[in-house]
Amino acid sequence: MKKLLAGICILTLAVLACNLVDKELTPSSPSRPAIATAVAQTMQAAESASPTAPTVFDTPPLMTPSPSATPMAVVKAIAYCRSGPAETYKSVTNVNPNQIAAVLGKDSAGDYWLIEIASAECWVAAQDVAISGNTQNIPTVTPPPSTATGVPAAPSSLTYSYSCPSLTEATITLTWKDAANDESGYHVYRDDNLIADLPANSTTYTDNTSRSPGSVFSYSVEAYNSIGASGQRTTGSFRVTGCANS
Repeated sequence: MKKLLAGICILTLAVLACNLVDKELTPSSPSRPAIATAVAQTMQAAESASPTAPTVFDTPPLMTPSPSATPMAVVKAIAYCRSGPAETYKSVTNVNPNQIAAVLGKDSAGDYWLIEIASAECWVAAQDVAISGNTQNIPTVTPPPSTATGVPAAPSSLTYSYSCPSLTEATITLTWKDAANDESGYHVYRDDNLIADLPANSTTYTDNTSRSPGSVFSYSVEAYNSIGASGQRTTGSFRVTGCANS
């Protein structure tokens, strides 16, 4: 369009120049009306011409990033993350609710997931996590062999203390010496019932339990590994007495 208008301007100037010359040389020349008519028709055609459509450049589509192919585990409850897929393996660390970790593998039974957390790899029970993402390509991983050569040494110097938060409650704290160096963890029993599974190197446990007048308590603690459990260290039977609200 700009080129067309420029051409018209040049043509007009040329016509004017010709008129001046014509006026000087041949004042009564009959060609001037015809030239003026041609210029007018050219201007009218230029004004009525459709504007040239602007060039449209195709915009490339936005690229949507593909989702991560790595399945993720979301911890549902406080749990132990172990060196192998069984309770007999030593606890590496604890995992907390809502903690997220990448899933690296699974055991052959499907009871444990191998996860990566805090730059370490460990096994967590399947019941303690929720898995998101595609799990079809997660490899089955052979767990490391246990290095224990026998049952661990039993804990020693087991003692207890207690307090009474109310007439119906008792808080009993157990303390012992960790005498083993190859244990996977510790089991705590109250009246011969398992109440806690603690990680390796544990030396204390607090039990918040109910009580009634004349209640008798007895606690035992044992170390365990992939070979088996040590002998139990026990507090013997005792009553909660001397509390201000007894």
